[in-house]
Order: sequence, then C-alpha cells, then structure tokens
Amino acid sequence: MNGVGNVRQGVYAVTSSGKFLAKIDTGWPTYDVAASLDNLISAVKKYKSLAKAERVQAVAMTEVDRSMPALGNLGGEGILKMRTMARSYAFPEMELFDQRHPTYSKLDAFWISPDEVKSLVPDAKKRGEKSYVSQSLVERMLLHSQPMEGCGGWWKEHILKQKIEVSISHKKGSEVFLLYHGDLVMSADSKWNKSEYLGRFLGKGVWDEKLQKITRLEWVTLGERNLKELKSNMHRGSTKKTKIASYMRLARKVKEEQSLLPHHWDHYPQTIKQP
Repeated sequence: MNGVGNVRQGVYAVTSSGKFLAKIDTGWPTYDVAASLDNLISAVKKYKSLAKAERVQAVAMTEVDRSMPALGNLGGEGILKMRTMARSYAFPEMELFDQRHPTYSKLDAFWISPDEVKSLVPDAKKRGEKSYVSQSLVERMLLHSQPMEGCGGWWKEHILKQKIEVSISHKKGSEVFLLYHGDLVMSADSKWNKSEYLGRFLGKGVWDEKLQKITRLEWVTLGERNLKELKSNMHRGSTKKTKIASYMRLARKVKEEQSLLPHHWDHYPQTIKQP
C-alpha cells in the first residue's frame, strides 16, 4: 500500500523485520525482465548490507504467520507425480500483455493416486488389449486446466467429452509398452468462465511387470481454445480462438520436481494428500 492507503500490486522484497528493500517487477503493460533482475540484485545487496538486528524480526514467527502452509509430507505411498507445461501458439494481433502470448508458458504438477495408476495399464498385459483411463484422473486434469493456459472456473457439467483409451502396442522382456489417445471437449457459459476447449490427447508409456510400476510416461495435447469473452486485464486484440499445446511427463527424482505441489492442491482428494 502507498501512503494514502491505495493498494499497489506487484512483487516486493521486504525483510522479516518489515524493512522495505525494493519493488522487483517493473514495466507496463509488459514486464522488463532485465530491469526486474537488476532490481532483485539490488535488493539482495541491500539485504546483505544490513545488520542482522535490522534484517530479522525480533519476535519469532509462528504457523499462523505463514502466507502458505508448511509442505510437510508430500503425498502418500504409490503416488505418481507428473510435471506439466502448456503454451499457446502465435495468433493474430498478439501482444506481450496478453497471457496467451507464446512467450509465456504454464508450469504445473499433476499427481495420480495408486488406484488411478492401475487404470493406466490394461488388466490383461497382452498386445492389442485396450481399456480406459480412470474417469477421476481425466476429470481432474480437465477441471484443473492442465491442457491449457490459466486456471479457468471449470465445473464437471462443462466436460462434454473425456474418454482416454489406453492400449498395449507390444512387450519387450518385463516392459509393457502403452499408447494413449482420446478427444477432450469442454464448454462453459457461467459468470466466471465463458469459453470452450476442443483438444486431442496422445501419449505413450511403459509399465514394468518386474518392478510393478510405470517407468516412463509422456502425454501431449493439442487443442483449440475459444474465449467467448475477452478480458481487458488479460487479453489484447479481438482474436478469440487460439491453438494451445501441453506436455506432461513423469517428474524427475529431484527435490525441485518432487516437491512442486499442483496448483489446485486444495482440491485434490485425501487419497492423494495423505502420506
């Protein structure tokens, strides 16, 4: 807030003692990355120049002071974690201010429960066998906007088509090679979301019968996003239909990927949250 009580949105660097260091982000309507980095470097230098008594709050903070809860144990046994990305293609009239600009990409996580993992492989591990991926898995993927930009207000009734078929292409030793495909259709006309999504889902994976787990998994989508209503604080121009692609893969066994919680973590089922 400024001196007269007006709220200022942005990214700020402040010590735990409450000492203001710098406003980091700069540039409007498109951010200046180089200048923002310079501001961050300047803030770090200011922080290091302060005595510890000036930097640190005198009273220790408690759990209620957190803006975000402590992570604690991340998921239960047998949870399959995926890293997800989505990016729009170039479109007419695009400007850097528009969140659909291909310069911007969305990074997220997507977690799958042990029961849902079972649906990723047909019961009969034979070539040509087919089945369908768990409805709860696909539903969560769509409602949480994994194949597209932003985090739209999607509800179950907005999903018109969501079946994803999995089939066994071949086997090699203990490895069962999997193929995925399906069509995804969504349409909303609510106060919070007036848009449509029409996409194609493809993927491949490997189930190891000896290890009894998925060892490789890659999914991609290519779709058309139709915004029936453009928002002045998010979009520019008059283009409503754009192409968007997403890529989802197994999270690597590193802290940065294993500890990244899905954006919609609060809406995840307890079967995934509980260790």
